[in-house]
Amino acid sequence: MSSTQACGPLVQVFAALAVFVAFLLPTRGFAQAAVQVSAASSAAGFAPPGAVDGERFSAEAGAAWKGQAGAATWWWQVRFAAPRAVGAILQVVGDHEVVFRNAPACYFWQTSRDGQTWDDLPETAVVNERRLFRVHRLKHARRVQFVRLRVDAADGDFPTLREVEFYPSPTAKITFPDWAVVVDTTGNSKLPGEGLDFLRVARECNGWEKLKGQQVWLGDFDEAFLAAEPRPLCAFLSGNFKDWCQQERAHWRGVAEVLQHRNLPLWASCGGAQGLAILAETGVEKPWDCPHCRDPLLPKTPIYTHIGHTDKKPCGDYSACVFERGPHQVKLVARDPAFRGLPDEFTIMESHCGQIEWPPPGWLLVATAGAGTQTKTQCLRMKDRFIYAAQFHIEMKGTPENSRQIMGNFLDLAKRWGGYNPRGKPAPAREPLQ
Repeated sequence: MSSTQACGPLVQVFAALAVFVAFLLPTRGFAQAAVQVSAASSAAGFAPPGAVDGERFSAEAGAAWKGQAGAATWWWQVRFAAPRAVGAILQVVGDHEVVFRNAPACYFWQTSRDGQTWDDLPETAVVNERRLFRVHRLKHARRVQFVRLRVDAADGDFPTLREVEFYPSPTAKITFPDWAVVVDTTGNSKLPGEGLDFLRVARECNGWEKLKGQQVWLGDFDEAFLAAEPRPLCAFLSGNFKDWCQQERAHWRGVAEVLQHRNLPLWASCGGAQGLAILAETGVEKPWDCPHCRDPLLPKTPIYTHIGHTDKKPCGDYSACVFERGPHQVKLVARDPAFRGLPDEFTIMESHCGQIEWPPPGWLLVATAGAGTQTKTQCLRMKDRFIYAAQFHIEMKGTPENSRQIMGNFLDLAKRWGGYNPRGKPAPAREPLQ
């Protein structure tokens, strides 16, 4: 679709404001191709060429492009020295390392042969973008001399482009570093939030020092988010603080979808683990009430967990519901690759007042309470996937060696699976300890 008429005034302003700068595109895309870059409404100190300097992740002045705060629309444009094919585009956006902030939210890419008449690329149109990293692949390569990003709305006061790379073929192999998704399950959509310590521990593991990541709010985590390129290595689910009967079940709908497809290695701690257990047995359509308490005359309480309740509430046996904080002993009941290198009983951090009471169908018990620990269900794994629900916290400070051992093992398993991968090799069968 031609957008000459719609963007005509913008083109005129662009022609008046353009500042052309010669530079080299990174070798990941068009090798040593001299082009010119310009943009409208640039923020002071953030020149257009910063988005094609080969620094994929820097948001600093000179290494990224930022639009002027408060503008109605923004655009960023390149001109190739000679017409060439464009089949794929990689973009890295936002001015925060791991949180989607001050980034293009509603946008599309355009191409032109002469810089006057522009054609929209419908494959690149995104509304309500939430990803820091995205690859756009065109149905067919286009031979053009100009490429432009048109941003109609930003998440924040302005859009930020940390890096853009162009590739000649729609099927080009685009390499990207391993990255993990951290899901804040607290229900608070304001980020940064709970769970970022997962990335801290991961980067302390040998060979994973450069792991990239993005934190997302619970309601933004779904199969569509994961399936877009570049695809993540794994995801971590944080704990949370609300009673399960007080949770907004709709916020967990995306997690339920991800759990159903089983395409991505997951590690969930504490409340995140309880959430996986609830979804595995109950889903999001039915109320999250205790299955022992179906009499409407009795108070409704959460399924699986008793957070905020005491043994004085008339619901089930609460004798095992205890607050556990700090280092506790956990005991393996089966050999599992995530716990390779650890003894059968080890110390790990706990911080909870509720628990998963039993494994849901299709899940295996991997670890239980060790000496002095009362919570019996300490870690579950989906039967044939590297999807774990752990009551303990590998992301908390206090038991660094054991936390790093488990984290490193899990990351290696996620790599072996292939990250987001519908064709991953099934996890090995559980081998009970003798």
